[in-house]
Amino acid sequence: MANQTKLIKYLNLLLKNTYDGIKSYKDAARNVEEGSIKDFFIERAKEKLVLRDAIKEEIYLLEGIPVEEGSLMSLFSRSWNNFKTSLDHDNTKEIAKYCLEEEKKRVDEFGVLLRNPELVSETFYAALEAHNEKNLTAIKALVEQVKS
Repeated sequence: MANQTKLIKYLNLLLKNTYDGIKSYKDAARNVEEGSIKDFFIERAKEKLVLRDAIKEEIYLLEGIPVEEGSLMSLFSRSWNNFKTSLDHDNTKEIAKYCLEEEKKRVDEFGVLLRNPELVSETFYAALEAHNEKNLTAIKALVEQVKS
């Protein structure tokens, strides 16, 4: 039971970060004007919505109660980032850099579950694995878009 409680707590941490990721990508899409990068951020937000639902389902499966919002610290971080980028007319690189840093953190967090598939259901593991693949591809694509 203690392990299940720890797992639910960890999944809720991931869920909080996923809520924050959704908001960050929506903010990023609002703060850039370039079409392909804007579309990229919108697509990432949609993918995070799918992940959010999968995490919530897993928490329910474990008889836990999912959190309903992101973290307060992330709100401050996003607000600061939005302020900084509003001062710079060529803010695409700065926004992409922020998103890239956040995605790298998420890859590490999800790695714990990906290295220990026995902790979660097969359905959730498959969803997490697919999301991680998309995450890695997205990180590479974002780096390429910023370079060009």
